[in-house]
Amino acid sequence: MRVVVKICGLTSAADAEAAREAGADYLGFVFFPASPRCLARADWGWVRRIAGVPKVGVFRDQEAGFVAAVREEAGLDLVQLHGEEPPAVCAALGGRQRVVKAISVGSAIDWQEVKEFAAVARILFDTATPRGGGSGRTFDWSLLAERPAELPFWLAGGLGAENVGEAIRLFRPAGVDVASGVELAVGRKDAAKMRAFVAAVRDAARDGASSNGGERSEL
Repeated sequence: MRVVVKICGLTSAADAEAAREAGADYLGFVFFPASPRCLARADWGWVRRIAGVPKVGVFRDQEAGFVAAVREEAGLDLVQLHGEEPPAVCAALGGRQRVVKAISVGSAIDWQEVKEFAAVARILFDTATPRGGGSGRTFDWSLLAERPAELPFWLAGGLGAENVGEAIRLFRPAGVDVASGVELAVGRKDAAKMRAFVAAVRDAARDGASSNGGERSEL
């Protein structure tokens, strides 16, 4: 079973390089102003120069034209939408090939809504917050028990090296997304924590592959 790792909320070229060296499959950068990890336009140049690993830009309820412009200027491979963006916007920005749609999870999951988004975007489940992510808190994972069996998804919200293995063994996500769980302080990543997180994911994925005959889970 292959589980991809996205390390998000990167705010410096040095942290991005450390995340790449730790084994991250995707690097994430925030572009909505309400986030304390939001990048200034002056940072977009060094983001664009990063090579060798796909880059994901995180947005929330921003104009599709702005999102597309940032994607071009910062050299992003994917955009991750954390607000009330409808399926039509996901499709217009590139659908499953280029869009990750975050589903904010509170006390329940609207599976009909998830199916509508899954038709035009990759799906990520994250803890609901007023800022649209970055809470450092898990949601009630038992809500995922009712998910469609064929649905690949990413999981975020309160993950760290100490609990990501359990999440993988229980729910077999296609990917996991971490920000605060690998930080020294908001926006400052810890290289040792990033390595530990990736190692925990790889260990749990190997355990899953052994128990299900090598089944792969890709997003």
